[in-house]
Amino acid sequence: MPELAVIRDVAPEASIAADVTIGPYCVIGPGVSIGPGTRLRRRVTVTGQTTIGAENTFDDGCVIGCAPQDLKYRGGPTQLAIGNRNRFDKLVTAHIGTEEGGGLTRIGSDCVLMHGAHVAHDCFVDDEVHLGRHVQLAGHIRVERGAVIEAFAGVHHFSTIGRHARVRARTPVRRDVPPYTDFYSTNPDIQPASVHGIHRKGLWAARLAPLEEWELHRTLLELFADEWALQTRIEHLVNIGVEGEALKVCRFCQRSLSGPFGRYREALRGQPPPEVKAYYASSHTDNIGRSR
Repeated sequence: MPELAVIRDVAPEASIAADVTIGPYCVIGPGVSIGPGTRLRRRVTVTGQTTIGAENTFDDGCVIGCAPQDLKYRGGPTQLAIGNRNRFDKLVTAHIGTEEGGGLTRIGSDCVLMHGAHVAHDCFVDDEVHLGRHVQLAGHIRVERGAVIEAFAGVHHFSTIGRHARVRARTPVRRDVPPYTDFYSTNPDIQPASVHGIHRKGLWAARLAPLEEWELHRTLLELFADEWALQTRIEHLVNIGVEGEALKVCRFCQRSLSGPFGRYREALRGQPPPEVKAYYASSHTDNIGRSR
């Protein structure tokens, strides 16, 4: 029997490194750039103005770079930028940005996006983030470095998930999640999700100096023993001179409190967020795939 031809649809205008592996039934559009060592398994679609770095893996059925599901999107040449060494499991989807949101969706490096996860328009996902099965990120979300969002969690648009935080499975996230915290609800139907202690694996993963880790641990305990009078607790800690990561957590919480509905990024509606401005202020090469 003669060997059957493998069917692919690869636009000749696409920029694809010589050693990229493209599996059967994959579709790659003309505005796509793919870096060396990247692997597309079966039935992967990459379209739009999408730039992918090196050594990424896209499993069966991923759809990357499609137009956003936002009625304000006017069809402009907005972008999706993906860094290096990411793992996209089966059926992961990620959309390009919108004009109103700054025109860019960004996924960093060394991330894991598990089966069915979705990254909507204008999201910024930092390095070393883990999105569990069927995690749904709405538009304009920031997920900071090292955060873990477990299976079937959904995140409201304009929310921020702090660095090295943990959002537990099936949690509806409607406000910012402070860094290094364990965030969930014991009964999502009647009780909003909130902070329930410290994400100790995240604290370890940050690899802080012992004294800085001790101060951060003490600060987290003081801030979130309960969340009443949080602003007063923050002001007290700032006044006594906390520094480093502890001070960054205080500033994060202050920004969240200043935003509508406890979401700092709500105040940025209709304008490019600072991450977009920083991305375009640096060279394109420097930003794609920066991980450490």
